[in-house]
Amino acid sequence: MAQDFTAIGDYETILATIDTATVIEAGDVVGLTSGIVVKGIAAHTEIAFAPQGSAVGETEIEITKGNVALIGTADANFAVTDKGLYQDLKGTTTQLIDLGTSTTDVFQVASDKDAGTDSSKLKVKVFINKPITF
Repeated sequence: MAQDFTAIGDYETILATIDTATVIEAGDVVGLTSGIVVKGIAAHTEIAFAPQGSAVGETEIEITKGNVALIGTADANFAVTDKGLYQDLKGTTTQLIDLGTSTTDVFQVASDKDAGTDSSKLKVKVFINKPITF
């Protein structure tokens, strides 16, 4: 299965606690529930990127630290007017950049020339605006 997100450029990672029954796919965005890493959902107010994922039985997962740049798919076609906007995470099985909702503002759409292709949902560049903090 293809990754929902891909990190761009350099980033730092930390090890965080995960429940042994939780599976996170490589390339997922994650959040925290009661201090434990879980797959990211729209309600999360802080997120990170899981470059490697985790399997059943693992107790730690590698997640990014800080405002990492990511490439992902949006829920609607990208427009030049989306550049710089704060947006949310959408979906559970397939995670998307929610270009129509600004509630948790966990992403900021990039404002450079590589932010996205007009009228396409694919390869939208965002930054984690609200990274997980411990």
